[in-house]
Amino acid sequence: MGRFFLFALLTWITGNPLLAILVIIALSLPGWWAGSRYAWRLSRRMRAWGEAGRLRRALAVNPHDVKARTDLGAILVRQGRFREARAELEQAMPRADDLPEANYALGLCLLHDGEIERGRELVERALVLNPKFGYGEPYLRLGDFRTARDEWEQAAERYRQATGIHSSSVEGWFKLGQALNHLGRRDEARSALQEAIASYRTAPWYQRAEARPWHRRARRLLRSLG
Repeated sequence: MGRFFLFALLTWITGNPLLAILVIIALSLPGWWAGSRYAWRLSRRMRAWGEAGRLRRALAVNPHDVKARTDLGAILVRQGRFREARAELEQAMPRADDLPEANYALGLCLLHDGEIERGRELVERALVLNPKFGYGEPYLRLGDFRTARDEWEQAAERYRQATGIHSSSVEGWFKLGQALNHLGRRDEARSALQEAIASYRTAPWYQRAEARPWHRRARRLLRSLG
C-alpha cells in the first residue's frame, strides 16, 4: 500500500508514471548505488524531466507565462534538445529580452545552429544584464567562440573571467592554460593547468565525472610543457 501512495505522489510531482517507477526502483537499490555518481546523474536527469513536465502543464493552462516558457527552454538546452528549446525561447523573447537566462539559452541555441554572431550577442547581453549569471559558464562559451577563431588573447580573457567567478572550474582552468600556451605564455599556462588539476582533486565526488575529461587533458598538456 505504501508503494502505491509513493507511486501516486511521484506521478503527481513528475507528471510521468514512467519516471515515478524509475524513482521507486532507484530508491530500492542498495546504498552503494544510491550514493554513486551514476545515481546522482540519473536523479538530476529525472528532476529535469519532472520539472519540464510541470512547466508544460503550466503553459497548457497559461500559454503567456513567459517565465515558465523560458525555464522550459533552458531545461531543453541542458538536455541538448536545441531545436525544441529554440522554438520555446523565440516565443518567449518578445517579453523576456530583459531576462539573462532567456538571452543565454537562446544564444546557445543559435550558436549550435551556426548563427554565430547573433548567438554571441545574446550570450554577451545575458552578461550585461547580470555579469555573474550562470556562475561563469557564459564566459566559457564566449571563450570557446574565440578559440574556434584562433583569437587566443580574447579567449584567454574570457576564460580568466570564468575562473574569476568559478574558481574551482576544471574546464575553465584547463581552457585558460590552453589559451595561454597558444600565446607562448608557458609559465602562466603551467599555473592554470596546475589549478585545473588541484580543482579536480578537491571537487565533490558527484562533479568529478563531468570534470574528468578536462582533468585528463590538463595533465597531458602540463606534461607536454615539461
